[in-house]
Amino acid sequence: MMRELDIPGTTEQNTAFLKQTVTDSGFSRVVVAVSGGIDSATAVTLAAAALGPEAVFALSLPYQNWHIESGARAGRLLNQLQIPPPHLREIDIAPMVEAFVRSVGIQPQPEIGPPNEDVDKVRLGNIMARVRMITLFDYAKELSALVLGTENKSEHYLGYFTRFGDEASDIEPLRNLYKTEIYQLAEHLGISREIREATPTAGLWPGQSDEGQFGFTYQAADEILYGLYEAGKSAQELMERGLDKNAVERVQAWVAQMDFKHHLPFLAPEPVILSR
Repeated sequence: MMRELDIPGTTEQNTAFLKQTVTDSGFSRVVVAVSGGIDSATAVTLAAAALGPEAVFALSLPYQNWHIESGARAGRLLNQLQIPPPHLREIDIAPMVEAFVRSVGIQPQPEIGPPNEDVDKVRLGNIMARVRMITLFDYAKELSALVLGTENKSEHYLGYFTRFGDEASDIEPLRNLYKTEIYQLAEHLGISREIREATPTAGLWPGQSDEGQFGFTYQAADEILYGLYEAGKSAQELMERGLDKNAVERVQAWVAQMDFKHHLPFLAPEPVILSR
């Protein structure tokens, strides 16, 4: 169960949205963090079509040597889009991340006990995402540009983002598209097979992949998310239609666990007023 999109129509609509929104906001340029992944590739391609290559600035934010292969993919895409080479800037975030890690002492002291490896990996990943956000917004300020986001609907439903990190942006051209729909759009836009076939990853630690972390595929997630939250189907109905019970339960668990991210900050009630 999945909706069927008019991909050419959606492409035209999202391109027009980018052009109109950037112009109406009083800007003419955008900055986007490019990773070599499908989402940033699709976002930067739409931006180049909407605003012209000369109005797009790309920021590559690797951590040490973790992202050599993906960075090369991003570079080839930008060259294909004819984005001027001076518009690509690379900043290794390792010095900033490691300075922060040393300051807060992510690894517990021996007297406290052994480190919680899983928690520490997530903390490090969150720090990396927030350092990238700070760098990206600072670059946008330097250029008087808007920050172009790359989040998709699947990640948003699943809460698969770092608050005040990779979710932070000024404009989101992909938020209403599921991950599997991003692939359809990317193919229509002529984005290379090497990017479309790359393993989706947030790049938070070596070998990390989205689907490995989830325990289910994006294909399954999108069908389940759409069925539950847009088509109004129950979990039982989805399983009766042939969707895997384990996947349905895992997706529901992810959504439930991360739902708080969509409601923060929690606000106190309006103050008690004695008189006006």
